[in-house]
Amino acid sequence: MMTVRTNIVRPADPPAGVASPDASVPAGLDRDAPLPLYFQLREALLREIREAGLQPGDRLPTEAAIERRYGVSRATIRQALAELASEGVIRRVQGVGTFVAAPKIRHVPLLTSFSELVASQGFVPSHRILESSVVRAPSEVAAELGLPADASCRLLRRLNLVDDEVVGTSETWIPHDLVGAHDELFERDRLDGGSLYELLQGPPVSLALDHATEVISPGAADAPEAELLGCAAGTPVLAIRRLTFTPEGRAVELTHLLFVGERYEYRVELRRPPAAAPARLADAAGGRT
Repeated sequence: MMTVRTNIVRPADPPAGVASPDASVPAGLDRDAPLPLYFQLREALLREIREAGLQPGDRLPTEAAIERRYGVSRATIRQALAELASEGVIRRVQGVGTFVAAPKIRHVPLLTSFSELVASQGFVPSHRILESSVVRAPSEVAAELGLPADASCRLLRRLNLVDDEVVGTSETWIPHDLVGAHDELFERDRLDGGSLYELLQGPPVSLALDHATEVISPGAADAPEAELLGCAAGTPVLAIRRLTFTPEGRAVELTHLLFVGERYEYRVELRRPPAAAPARLADAAGGRT
């Protein structure tokens, strides 16, 4: 199984039939423009989706219909559709058709809560609390948080929703000695709407959340997970394990997140390292080359 580990910081209509290369092109596509035809077609299809008010799950025209409408080759059409599919705008089902896809949440390498991340991308976040209790931390949780074996934690289990649709689950462990004096803040009705990080950072808790490490792995939903997520067992999911620290290096939050793969994507910008970097890369990988 491949995993990705990251360090993150808190942010401060034409003639019918097959068109020849010289066929006329409808308004919006210009053969003399410097932009390639596939890109112009991609933009035209995006406009059609928006102006027609198509919703996730709505079917797009067939390749043959697009060919008749825009007078471009099947290769151009497939390239435009491939671009839209790679961007998560559409999904293509072999032998069935092309459909408007549900928009994806884009994971960014900043220390934000689910609510902050989702709201920053124009969606409406919310939660459904499955459990909020004080329990003894399992040994592996206590070890990651640097706690004694018998330490207690506040355990939060939640469904994460975007625009009232379940997209993921979260299981969060917080050392109880940090929040035990404010247990009333973790009642169900206090947690459903707001951001957990705002609660932790604001008074009276006033934790300083500074940086975190994340491990991101692909997986498949088992039966209990699938029931919570509203998908079929075996559906691809993205699993994220985050450990959050204060500026002094104390671990204050361990969260396990699970997202339906078709609704969440991990994207980062990569740059080529300087020529002298191989030794540093080997050190970062634990000496493996």
